[in-house]
Amino acid sequence: MRLEGSGDSDVASYMVLDGYNVIGGVERYRTARTGGLDESRELLINDALKAAGWTGSDIIIIFDAHRSPEPMTEEMRAGGAVRLVFSGARQSADDVIERLLPRLSGAVTLYTADFALQRAAIANGAVRATPREFQTLLDELPAVTRNPNKPVRSKVADRLSRKTLEELEEVRRKAEGG
Repeated sequence: MRLEGSGDSDVASYMVLDGYNVIGGVERYRTARTGGLDESRELLINDALKAAGWTGSDIIIIFDAHRSPEPMTEEMRAGGAVRLVFSGARQSADDVIERLLPRLSGAVTLYTADFALQRAAIANGAVRATPREFQTLLDELPAVTRNPNKPVRSKVADRLSRKTLEELEEVRRKAEGG
């Protein structure tokens, strides 16, 4: 993660997700579909990992844990491509996001349906987006990322024109002597 004033010359792009807000705003994460909040959270994290891999953006997911007696915790996934933040006691995910936005340098998109956070995003030069827009982003990823349980076989022939395939077949026949 590149913070303002860190001296990093690379221009970063970030997607910041208001975790439980996205879970509540996207049908695929609804607990009735997934079986529970833990499962919904893991599905969101897995989708974020896929999105990070395909978009090249660093993704930060902030989850609300203000009722927990624990201090704020952070966990990195995929070598830091996805960062999970659980707010600490007496601080909401909104508080964490509002403090984080001005510290990020580069392009930032905040995914939330929370109007106050959307305004904070705009005030900090970030792009605001809804949870449904995150779903749309996922839908636009290559199909291989949407169903990791289904093996996909890719052949070179699938990417060549009919004419090129015919020419290669002719070369193969000549090489075999026929």
